[in-house]
Amino acid sequence: MEGRLKRLHHKCKYMGMHENDVIFARFAERYLDQLSEEEVGQFEALLEENDLDIFKWVTGKQDVPTQYDNSVLTKLRECQEYVQV
Repeated sequence: MEGRLKRLHHKCKYMGMHENDVIFARFAERYLDQLSEEEVGQFEALLEENDLDIFKWVTGKQDVPTQYDNSVLTKLRECQEYVQV
């Protein structure tokens, strides 16, 4: 799992949208190494989605699809609260 986490740490810093870079980098610092294997899988699935959609879900500007309404998204939202977007 160490290789997966290393790849995800890198991905979190280079999401595409600057706003997501900030939110996801903070998420990686605070939570990534603490996630369960199931949560890592949920996070990887989320990262397959469109950058703008992810941003809208995290910031509450759009309803979250059921499959992504989980503890990972809750943690991402906590990281977003400290970032001016």
